[in-house]
Amino acid sequence: MLSSGAGPEGPIVTFVQVLLLFEASLYSAVTPVLPHYAHVLGASKPAVGVLTAAYPAGLIPGSFLGGWLAVHVGVKRTTLFGLLLFAVSAIPFGFGSDIATLDLLRFVQGVASGCIWGGGLTWVIAVAPRQRRGEVLGSTIGAAILGTLLGPVLGTLAVAIGTGVVFSLVGAVSIGLAFWTGRHPEPPRPEASPRTSLRSLVGNRRIVLGFWLILLVACTVGATGTLLPLRLAQFGASGVLIGVTFLVSALLSYLLAAPIGRAVDRRGEGLSLTVGLVTMAGLLAVLPVPRSAVLLAVLTVAAFGPPLTACTIPAMSVMTAAAERAGIAIALATMLLNLGWATGETIGAPVAANLSQATSDAVPLIVLAAIMLLTLWPVRRARLNREIGVEARPQGPALEAERGVPVGTR
Repeated sequence: MLSSGAGPEGPIVTFVQVLLLFEASLYSAVTPVLPHYAHVLGASKPAVGVLTAAYPAGLIPGSFLGGWLAVHVGVKRTTLFGLLLFAVSAIPFGFGSDIATLDLLRFVQGVASGCIWGGGLTWVIAVAPRQRRGEVLGSTIGAAILGTLLGPVLGTLAVAIGTGVVFSLVGAVSIGLAFWTGRHPEPPRPEASPRTSLRSLVGNRRIVLGFWLILLVACTVGATGTLLPLRLAQFGASGVLIGVTFLVSALLSYLLAAPIGRAVDRRGEGLSLTVGLVTMAGLLAVLPVPRSAVLLAVLTVAAFGPPLTACTIPAMSVMTAAAERAGIAIALATMLLNLGWATGETIGAPVAANLSQATSDAVPLIVLAAIMLLTLWPVRRARLNREIGVEARPQGPALEAERGVPVGTR
C-alpha cells in the first residue's frame, strides 16, 4: 500500500510514488515479452540482450538530461517532459516490427525514465521534512519496488492480448499522469549557489561515497539478477520457483523500505549501511555453496531483499544531506544518484556473466563481497551515525573532510 505520509507534503509524496511505480512497472514489463519477440521477430540471444540493455543504457543520458532540466526549468516541467516522452515512445513500441526499432524506442524510454526520476525524486526531496526524509525516501523507493512486481504481470498481459493494445494503454496512462502533474504547483526553488556544479559534486566526499554505494548496489543487482536465475535452473528449479524467489525478495524489500528509512531518520545512515554491507557480503560469499534449489532460493531471498534495501535508502540520504549542507542543488545530487544506478546495473550483469563463464559463479560473487567489506572503511570513517532525534552536523576536521578540503588547510 502506498503511503502519503503526514503533513502538507503528503499529496506530493503520493503523487511521486504513483509516478515511480508506473515507471518501474514499465521497466520490468518487458521481461515476459522477450521470448515473444525472439519468436515473432526471429531475434537471437545477443539481440534480445541488446533490447534488455537498451532501457538502462538510455537512463544514463536521461540522468544527465533530467538533472539539467530540473536545475534550469524546475522539477514539474522535467517530470512533464519525461512522461510525454514516455508516451510517444511506448505507443509505437507496441507496434514495432523489427528489433532495431524496438531497441531505439526502448532506449528513448530509458531517457524518459531519467527525466521522470530526476524530476519526481527531486520533487519529493524538496518537500520532505529533513527529520523525516529517510522515511519518505523509503516509502517512495518502496513504491518503485512494488512497480517491479507489477511489471511482469503487465508484460504477460501484453503477450496474451497483444503488445499494441497494452503499450497503447501505457501511453494513455502516461499522458494522464502528465495532466495530473500539471495540477501540482512547482515547489519553491532554492537560490542558486556558486558551488552548484558537477565539480562541486565530485569534490564532496560524502556525495562521492553515496554515489559509490548506489553504484555498488546496482552492480550487485545486475550481477545476481543474471547469475542466480541460471544457477537456480542448474539445480532443477522450475520457472515458477525462480519467479517466486525474486517476487518474495522484492516484496520483502518493499515492506522494509519505509521502516529502514525511519531507522535512518532516528539513528543516522551508518548503522544501516554497516549492517547491510556486512550481511550482504556474508550472503554473497555463501551463495555458491548450496547444491539444492530450495536452499539456494532461500538464500537468494535473504540476499536480494533486506540487505540491499538497507544500503540503498541510507546511501540516498547521505547524498542528499551532503548536497544540502554544501549548498549544492538537490537536482544535481539526484542526477548523480540516477547515473550511479544506471551505470552499475548496465555493467554489473555483463561483467559478472563474463567473469563467471571464464571461472565460476563463485568468483564474481566473492569479488562483490570483498568490495562490500572494503567499503566499510569509508562508511565508518564518514561518521554517519547520530543520536536519536538529533541530526549529525560535522565539525572541524570532519566538516572539512566532507567538503573535500584537506584537513588543516583553509
